[in-house]
Amino acid sequence: MRHVLLSNDDGIDAHGLNLVADVLAERNDLRVTIVAPTEQQSASSHSLTLRIPLRVVEYGPGRYGVTGTPTDCVLVAMEYILKNDPPDLVISGVNHGSNMGEDVTYSGTVAAALEGAILGLPSYALSCASWHPRHWGAVESYLRHHLDDLLDVPLEKHSLLNVNIPDLPPEEIKGIRAAPLGSRRYKDAITEQIDPRGRPYLWIGGTGPTWDDIPGTDATLCQQGYVVVTPLRVDLTYRRLMERTRSLDCDGPLGGVSS
Repeated sequence: MRHVLLSNDDGIDAHGLNLVADVLAERNDLRVTIVAPTEQQSASSHSLTLRIPLRVVEYGPGRYGVTGTPTDCVLVAMEYILKNDPPDLVISGVNHGSNMGEDVTYSGTVAAALEGAILGLPSYALSCASWHPRHWGAVESYLRHHLDDLLDVPLEKHSLLNVNIPDLPPEEIKGIRAAPLGSRRYKDAITEQIDPRGRPYLWIGGTGPTWDDIPGTDATLCQQGYVVVTPLRVDLTYRRLMERTRSLDCDGPLGGVSS
């Protein structure tokens, strides 16, 4: 029986997380331990809490909250909570909102899976592609009927799979596609407001992303009604640019040696 570490960035009470937990609990070939943030941690990226203490809160058998980021949760799970009972894989989500294009660099959901990959585990980030989901049927159907297909994909070391599921009823899903990341644009991302004492402050949020219509990419296909699977990896090296940067190679002390 494989042991699943389940985490997210929306917090331990989030509907998406508990939907995954409920579906997996019905299976007799998987067991689940939940280690998730006690509070909302969206857009926390791959950050660690280093300046304040972390606390672990037990919510019941196999269910733990951590007062930190999604990355904290996976690290605490591996090095403390499950140190003597390590998981076989990491599932992060299901997130309330898409994680596509450049947004994967901000995503706490993807970060939890990324930390799992760094620690050597097959890891998967799952998202419902709406900030305020109205339909969870497609998500539930995917979990029930296609999760095994996802878990059966051979993963190289330090890689993960990122899945975005449209916010649609299951009968309206057009299919499943593997696709690269697309590109998004935020409009009016910074707004200036005034607090009750008359002091200005800034709020990051904007009106939501618009996606560049790039055929075959995650955002375009997801908007067309497809579940999209994107392979990601820890290694961010831009290998094509490496050859051009070879011109920067040199030997000896920086700036030369003064006489």
